[in-house]
Amino acid sequence: MLVNLPYKILIEESVFPYLDEFLKTLRLGKRFTIICGEKVKNILEDKIEESISKDFEFNYILVDNSAKEEDIIKKISNEIKEKDFVIGLGGGRSIDITKYSAYLSNKPWIAFPTVLSHDGVVSSRASISSNGKRVSKEASEPIAIIGDLETIKKAPYRHIASGYGDLISNITAVEDWKLASKKINERFHTTVAELSLLSARSVIAHTKEIKERTSHGMEILLWSLICSGFAMNIYGSSRPCSGSEHNFSHALDELGSNALHGEQCALGSIIMAYLHGLDWRG
Repeated sequence: MLVNLPYKILIEESVFPYLDEFLKTLRLGKRFTIICGEKVKNILEDKIEESISKDFEFNYILVDNSAKEEDIIKKISNEIKEKDFVIGLGGGRSIDITKYSAYLSNKPWIAFPTVLSHDGVVSSRASISSNGKRVSKEASEPIAIIGDLETIKKAPYRHIASGYGDLISNITAVEDWKLASKKINERFHTTVAELSLLSARSVIAHTKEIKERTSHGMEILLWSLICSGFAMNIYGSSRPCSGSEHNFSHALDELGSNALHGEQCALGSIIMAYLHGLDWRG
């Protein structure tokens, strides 16, 4: 079994005093591109440019919200061919576009999430819009992860709740997995399943801190999302963290729902917990 996991993770209240040295320890090269939305760039550009020494040469590519994702990815993939690595900075869309563009260009990439709305931070799958539908594409895991708690705390509460919801849905995903193992002899990996459940239990145990957006609460949420992604990468698919509750979410997407992914998965997990005979009220 071949398993690829990020080998460097930097999480601090403020990562910027450590950013330059962190990038140097990765030994990826000197030329890179930061892929992000215009709003995130406006918020963090000064801090980033003050932090990174002249040893590096970098530029930004902005994700145009009005453009088709397939067109954006094609453009980015061409533009980063001469770069040593790329950084995906921002929320889920910027991260997914970065990881898929990096995969197509065979470039290492770094995840720098500013919004913790789902567990795709470290997964090797990218959710890409194609012909009006969201499609899960094979991509590559990040070579490193950067988490600035000061920035993450300022994200809209709804997005934080969505990340929490995506994690607690791991409980019903694992129940589905156990059932499939019993009924149709699907391969079940106990250690991976426990890692998936650990991610859910961790955020449940720290619900108050996450709701209040304390630094410790945000750190727990980020580490739990990372562990959830690790579980998927170790197993080689999204199976440990995606079950019928995710199918429920995809069905809502087909109906044109504007809810966040984690919100829909959390709602679906209540229904699936009831069907599994679990304590769905709790």
